[in-house]
Amino acid sequence: MTMKNFLVSQLKNIYSAYVNKLSRKSHSKELKQQVVYLLSFPNNNHGLIEELNEKYPVVVCYTKNMASEALVLKELGIEIHLIDSFSGLRETVQAVSESQVVLADNYFAFLGDIEKQESQSFFQIWHATGAIKQFGLEDVKSKARSKSDQERFKRVYNSFDYFVVGSKKMGEVFIRSYGVKESNICYTGFPRTDYLLKEVKEKNTESTQTKILYLPTYRQEKNQHLTDDMVKLVESLDDTYYLKIKTHPHEEITQEELIKTSSQIELVKSDESADKLLLEADILITDYSSVAFDYSLINPAGKLIFYWYDEARYIKETGLQPNIKESLPSQVCHSIEEVVAEIKSQQQDLSHFNKIWNTYNDGQATKRLLEKIAEKMDGNT
Repeated sequence: MTMKNFLVSQLKNIYSAYVNKLSRKSHSKELKQQVVYLLSFPNNNHGLIEELNEKYPVVVCYTKNMASEALVLKELGIEIHLIDSFSGLRETVQAVSESQVVLADNYFAFLGDIEKQESQSFFQIWHATGAIKQFGLEDVKSKARSKSDQERFKRVYNSFDYFVVGSKKMGEVFIRSYGVKESNICYTGFPRTDYLLKEVKEKNTESTQTKILYLPTYRQEKNQHLTDDMVKLVESLDDTYYLKIKTHPHEEITQEELIKTSSQIELVKSDESADKLLLEADILITDYSSVAFDYSLINPAGKLIFYWYDEARYIKETGLQPNIKESLPSQVCHSIEEVVAEIKSQQQDLSHFNKIWNTYNDGQATKRLLEKIAEKMDGNT
């Protein structure tokens, strides 16, 4: 072990001990009939917190990237704490340790060191409707981590009582990825999809253009393919097609000026809502991103294209869900020429893809989740 790794390991141990000590201080106190919401992903709430706040006291503990959303909630009278600050972490651990119900939209390392009380219920509501790439215990990078890291991951996974999903397929993913049981899977549907389905009803479909959206997943290295491929794509199509590109805020685009000179391409601001873009798109081009599942739900008559130019490398570095290609609505494309051919091909049928991945995402997911939370508040199993 290098000196850097040793120091990092020691800091993690100190962090864990600190969280556990704080949690044990609250362990003797009577649980409050309140909900803690751990907030880290943008555009993932869409009214769930507000509905919870109508029924119970709610405390929102957020990461610094969610400051603007948290401040909006504060204006509604909701208590908020910044997890990333020292005092905020202390308040967060205390709130989690004293609350009847906790909801989390992501992996939060400190949860593995909370001294849970038997009557507490922790819900993982996640931030993705489905999964193409592997995560959790199945992630290639995670498998290479140290034994102590693996044990820490499992403590966090085991802290959850329920994993909220929108399909049996996603339930199977969590069972494999987090090593949980079937009894831990909560088939209420994914609450955020209620908002998406509501927005579909209000969608304006009048347009003379065919709108294409390219929304790739985040890559740490520069995406050398993006500029050349997207310019080549529009050059292969007539002027009735219009392409929007949205990349991750931290992702660099090479030769960006070439994109800006095209009248058929628009680089979307990184803070613009992906949900809005998906609603507008006639065709979605993506790779391993979970936006594919949202798009198929709200655009069942649309066209979904998977562009995996780096499939072999991605499998080696991250990994893909077993047999994922069998559920996809079209053949995977590995070149921009194949993407063009798929665009010009006949319309797709996304109904089977939706049946597999969006089974319970029917506009009533929030209602069912609130009913489940009410059961836990009332002490029912």
